[in-house]
Amino acid sequence: MKAFILLFITTVFLYASLFDEAVKDLNNKKYLSAYDKFSKVALSQDNPIAQYNIALMNYKGLGIPVNKQLAFQWYEMAAQNGNMQAQNNLAHMYYLGNVVKKDKEKAIYWYKKSAKQNYALAQLNLGMIYERNHTKPSLKKSFKWYKEAALNGVIFAQNNLGRMYYFGQGTKKDLKEAFYWFEKSALSGNALAQINLAMMYYSGDYVSRDYEKARVWFEKSAKQGNKTAIIKLADLYRKDSKINQDYEKAFYWYNIAVEKYDNLKSMYYLGYFYYNGLGVNKDKKQGEYWIKKAASKGHERSKNFLKIHKINN
Repeated sequence: MKAFILLFITTVFLYASLFDEAVKDLNNKKYLSAYDKFSKVALSQDNPIAQYNIALMNYKGLGIPVNKQLAFQWYEMAAQNGNMQAQNNLAHMYYLGNVVKKDKEKAIYWYKKSAKQNYALAQLNLGMIYERNHTKPSLKKSFKWYKEAALNGVIFAQNNLGRMYYFGQGTKKDLKEAFYWFEKSALSGNALAQINLAMMYYSGDYVSRDYEKARVWFEKSAKQGNKTAIIKLADLYRKDSKINQDYEKAFYWYNIAVEKYDNLKSMYYLGYFYYNGLGVNKDKKQGEYWIKKAASKGHERSKNFLKIHKINN
């Protein structure tokens, strides 16, 4: 009996050591060695973490060819053994119909399994799924899961929770809470939250209207490439007397909007600034070029400009 116990304990320690070695190999990008060791642990010990790592390596093709079918099988095994990351990833494959028939109900089932283990990413995913169904009961569920994820520090969920408070979706409208969650997410670097916070300062929603703070947050979002923030910031510099009007900065941001997004309004103002020498050296030919380009794409204000100034399009 003692020999059996000794053998069992020795075996457990052997596989525990092997698992640790596999993790070390994975972190050091020794993928083939890691895969071999995870496989031994997964099959011998029915270890859900090892099973999850095998699935992930197959899914991403880490040291081996991508094999999403095999990844699905290992995710399923790990999920059934209670691994919350595997449950979330399995749900995602069901939701997208990735190597398996699309099945929203199974996706929700596995997302919930993971979310109830307090896995924040699954909570976020549930929030997004329920939000897409705009019925009142579904929005309440969306609010519930966004709040769980937000409390767990997911900055994307914090912004979405703020939005639901702002519009009163799935909960009572509460601008104080909206501001709190927008600010929390914005301070963590979320570009959408930054523009939402900027708009609250700009409009004076809940907080006192503050154009300078609005400008600061528009700029933070714009520097991350947010299209709306880029255009809002350019508009603010172009026309708003509440901050120091700055045509050079307005020109700079309109130019970014044209380069990145081919935005027609920005294209018009780029041309207008060139035409009138606002924030840039006056260049009527360059101005006409951009206004004509915007007009050719259907921008009505550009068409009217060409008509008023009798410029052939």
